[in-house]
Amino acid sequence: MTTTVRQKFNKEYINPVGKSMPRIDGRGIVTGQIKYAFDVNFPNMLVGKMIRSPHAHAKIISIDTSKAEALPGVRAVITAKDTSNIKFGSNEYFFPHTVDQMALESEKVRYIGDEIGAVAAVDEETALKALELIDVQYEVLPSVVDPLEAMKPGAPSIHESLNNIAVILPVNFGNPERALKEADYIREDFFYAPAAHMAALEPHVCVGQWETFSNKVTLWASSQAPFKCREALAKTLKMDLNDVRVIKMAVGGGFGGKLEMLPMDFSACLLSKKAGGLPVKICYSREEEFLASRRKHGMHYRIKSGVKKDGTLVAITGEVIADGGAYCSYGPTVIAAAIMRIFMLYKIQHFRVTGYRVYTNTPISGAMRGFGGVQAGFAIESHMDMLAEGIGMDPVEFRLKNITTPNMVTINKMVLTTNGLKECIDKAITSAQWNKKHGKQKHLSRGIGIGIAADVMGSKMYKSHESAGSIVKVEEDGSVYLFTGAADTGQGSNTALSQIACQELGVSYSRIKCKSGDTEITPFDTGSFASRVTFISGNATVLAARDAKKQILEVVAQELKLAIDDFDIIGEEVINKKTKAHVMTFDKALELAYSFNYGQQIIGRGSYNPKTTPIDFRTGEGNVSGSYGFEAQIAEVEVNKENGEVKILKLWDAHDIGKAINPQSAEGQIEGSLAMGLGYTFMENLHFDKKGRPANGNFANYRLPRSIGTPPMETIMVETNDPEGPFGAKGMGEAALLPTAAAIANAIYDAVGIRIKELPITPEKIIKALKEKEDQEKNKI
Repeated sequence: MTTTVRQKFNKEYINPVGKSMPRIDGRGIVTGQIKYAFDVNFPNMLVGKMIRSPHAHAKIISIDTSKAEALPGVRAVITAKDTSNIKFGSNEYFFPHTVDQMALESEKVRYIGDEIGAVAAVDEETALKALELIDVQYEVLPSVVDPLEAMKPGAPSIHESLNNIAVILPVNFGNPERALKEADYIREDFFYAPAAHMAALEPHVCVGQWETFSNKVTLWASSQAPFKCREALAKTLKMDLNDVRVIKMAVGGGFGGKLEMLPMDFSACLLSKKAGGLPVKICYSREEEFLASRRKHGMHYRIKSGVKKDGTLVAITGEVIADGGAYCSYGPTVIAAAIMRIFMLYKIQHFRVTGYRVYTNTPISGAMRGFGGVQAGFAIESHMDMLAEGIGMDPVEFRLKNITTPNMVTINKMVLTTNGLKECIDKAITSAQWNKKHGKQKHLSRGIGIGIAADVMGSKMYKSHESAGSIVKVEEDGSVYLFTGAADTGQGSNTALSQIACQELGVSYSRIKCKSGDTEITPFDTGSFASRVTFISGNATVLAARDAKKQILEVVAQELKLAIDDFDIIGEEVINKKTKAHVMTFDKALELAYSFNYGQQIIGRGSYNPKTTPIDFRTGEGNVSGSYGFEAQIAEVEVNKENGEVKILKLWDAHDIGKAINPQSAEGQIEGSLAMGLGYTFMENLHFDKKGRPANGNFANYRLPRSIGTPPMETIMVETNDPEGPFGAKGMGEAALLPTAAAIANAIYDAVGIRIKELPITPEKIIKALKEKEDQEKNKI
């Protein structure tokens, strides 16, 4: 046996779960040696560019590519005539009618930037010149960019849906109309949360290569869901799944924007085929990112609720209208999440809210971190504060009166087992000194506000299953290899899964290497979204490591002529579970397994499909997640009444994460979500001109938070040790983003008595609201 691995052992690396282990890819990131999609290079590689519509809405009359094809250096040009004209979408399993986008549009374009073709040339200059030489004739049609206008009878018809409504989702339980009549206090509020962009530092990049000798294709991509991308590629290219390989490279940020196959991915592959197998790289410019990738849904949220004098929430009704842009993407899921997350938080028996996902001639809205929960969180948690004030009740007391509890089933059949929401609220208000500050700092123009949130660990809303697979292979030299289909997009999932594998296998974290997100090598995984990876892929990894350990212990038991159940591997040692005695080292056991007498290769396999049920969209019922995470967030602010500026004094976030696999990584995820929430609260607003083009579609005009000026943040981990999670862990990537805007808006009200119902919160809106408040007070006199 070699000793190279053994020499790396460090006591701190044994039993790694619950410890802040260094990132498994950390050295590669800080040294610049890790490979992103843009770093993929091959001899004779071509540069691809997309042919885009300059019109928001138009019929395609003709496309003449002859001049571009004749340009020296151009190797391939494709349009819809080179495709099979197959539509793709992201909610095909439950909403087949929402599969509405072509890889390259053939008859009609629906937003400025819509893809109708692509070119590949020897360099970027030639490719751009080729685009100028392509002659496209259009019949320009009337367009509509506002969802409220798009819903009106007589508005331009973008697809064939009535009044441009792509999805209607009514969610009804109980009898809210009757319940409202029994309420002591009723109020109705209207909120607006704008579109925003993921603004990942790494733009979309891919490299496609067609193997002419095998008729197989490989795509190297910056992807959150390589297996979903492969599925869409195979469908649109009309190929078998096993003839398409997608390799996920390191990802420089995704936030939901890299969950889907885009026309650029399809085009890189088809251009390569037409160019005789030469690889083709397509990289979006920053303007293309804002124009033609994905964005957050802008939402109009109307909510009407009734409460009893004692604070009991009796009924909720309302309406959600979401600006979906030109195609459906993840629209049904976003609408469902925007409406149904409330059931995880509040005990509600009477409920009626209808969601509308509306087509407009603007860039496509898709999945962005939070899946509609950020917009809904702003509306609902602001509204809850206003209900509490209406009956003279403290906002915290009001929430504690109505929140969900452990081991309960909600009205829509969500099964909540571990639920640390009350503990999160208690710890947050204690740390923030809520009782000392709330309502008592107005003379300083300071205030404190709360928002709460809950989230899923995956969601069975895309396929008939949501399984994940892992393989744990132990080599002769003691090296451990984890193969997972999960996509690490920067959140550190490769590290967390490696810690889980080593903990279950009973070995040091220093042994392991991780290979992830290669559809030809790694097991299937749905992807990195909905806070699912730690919970679902983590459970698959536990099972794979357990299987590998069993194979090793079978050899040990056979050699010692004892029962396998007598043994375990803990801390690099094989122990007798009954006597707690040391039996042999892990290395010795491995040497035995690979010896002449046994020759046992150690390859463990694990597959996990959460015990969930899909949502029945006719009723709104369904236990969509194997577990649920909870959190409470508090913001303390100071408002400058002279210029309208808001200073965040501190943010507190108490988070039920089940068990922190890697505390430092978990804290980083929470702080990253808080920073993102600050951006959406105060700065981000992707708006469009009258033609539907992004009016601030670049980093010069689209404002984002930076590390400079980030307020103090306090993260409080609440560990409820979920029985279904790997070592008790839950997912936690998104929930911390959901209540930030509401917590801040509630704090501003506590400070200066004004209510902002439209994001982003700007100095101009603050000054205007203060003036209106002043005028109202004068009129009372």
